[in-house]
Amino acid sequence: MRILAVDDDELILEILVEAMAASGHSDVTTATSAEEACRIIAAAESPFDCFLLDIQMPEITGIDLCRAIRKMPGYSSTPIIMVTAMSERQYINAAFAAGASDYVTKPFDALELGARVNMAERLVQEQSRANESSFAARTLRQELEEQRRVVFSEPMTIEGVDGAIGLLNLENYLLQMSRGGLFATNIFAIKLENAEKLYARSTPSDFRYLLTDAAEAITTALQTKEFFIAYAGGGVFVCALQGREIETKDVFEEAANAALFEMELTDSRGNPLDVALHFGDPIRVGMLRSGSAAVEALYVAIERIEDEFRSKELRKPVARAPWRRLLVG
Repeated sequence: MRILAVDDDELILEILVEAMAASGHSDVTTATSAEEACRIIAAAESPFDCFLLDIQMPEITGIDLCRAIRKMPGYSSTPIIMVTAMSERQYINAAFAAGASDYVTKPFDALELGARVNMAERLVQEQSRANESSFAARTLRQELEEQRRVVFSEPMTIEGVDGAIGLLNLENYLLQMSRGGLFATNIFAIKLENAEKLYARSTPSDFRYLLTDAAEAITTALQTKEFFIAYAGGGVFVCALQGREIETKDVFEEAANAALFEMELTDSRGNPLDVALHFGDPIRVGMLRSGSAAVEALYVAIERIEDEFRSKELRKPVARAPWRRLLVG
């Protein structure tokens, strides 16, 4: 695996090279600035498989570099691990918002960093297999469309929506937040009503677009807050939202569904879509003792909302808000 490590401290770069060699990764290129890193990336004969970025660098920060790498062709999903002394929440938030995959604070443990990079390597291998499969399917439009199919029960990264990140990235964010404090963190799940039926009747592209529109509506409802959302599969999104005092789930739900209504959603054949989002009760994770417990809260939130939808109450006709009566009437 080809790794590019970027840090303005050459001693740290030496330590990173040694740590990577100890974990079995000898192909490490180094750069002492974001500008040098961009030149190396542009001149590389083959793409890099992983990036290790410091945040505090002169002129262009590691967060800006992370954002720039994400915009480069072929690097939209390449693992980017921030290796930095900055442990404050605002830096953690900014890094994940810029597209970071993981976050390790200095002084780092070589074994821990090696484990994080090994996990990134497995992701690269999985992406490579998926890309090979996708390339083989491009000969026919129908096969290409099938490759775009979302497996209903599996997570998917929503692209192009501010605040939306991958599920694994959200887990890593919560694990890192344990060091900066979880006191004001709330976790809740949001389910797309009739998701399985919508999946069954939709083309692969239509369902992807529908999930993206749903994510856009959710972020619109949360726009005054500090948050990240991820699609967890099964028509369910999960959200980590910051704030000691937050609106009720009904307020968020009403705002998100109003945003969906304004989109006037249709499928690729022009058929209108009656789509609605149901917000679960938030879980306050501030009193939990570890980031792993906060990650577990993600799945507790998912289980709770799935239980709600399996209950007899939610099998009954749901009272429609006025804006929804306009949509279906």
